[in-house]
Amino acid sequence: MLKKFKNEKGQALVEFALILPILLILVCGIIDFGWLFYHQSELNNCAREGARYAIVNTGKTDRIALIQNKVNNTASSSIKPITITITYSNLQTPLLGDVTLTLTSNVKVLTPLTGIFVDNQRVALTAQATMKVES
Repeated sequence: MLKKFKNEKGQALVEFALILPILLILVCGIIDFGWLFYHQSELNNCAREGARYAIVNTGKTDRIALIQNKVNNTASSSIKPITITITYSNLQTPLLGDVTLTLTSNVKVLTPLTGIFVDNQRVALTAQATMKVES
């Protein structure tokens, strides 16, 4: 019985070499998906915090700069820089209507293997929050 399998000494090594690239891509994809999911959640939180700050502090003259500071202070360093767009539905009277914050950030993927599949090893994440202005 042992003579029958004598010629198959390196069989396990060959099978491992065939499956290793697929396994690495799968593991790296799972790691980067979790990383991007966390940062999308964080960007959504920053958009909500900024929109909440915008609807409460409408009477201040420098409210745009204050909203941007609030968003940047809420965000962690791994999603900075953030592009912030603030839109009021009623331009004549910002105290009436809705305010919409749109945040965009380019997040770097963790693993270089996943970076092969995305442009410049970065993924653009976008979050938006709309709230009614409290006057």
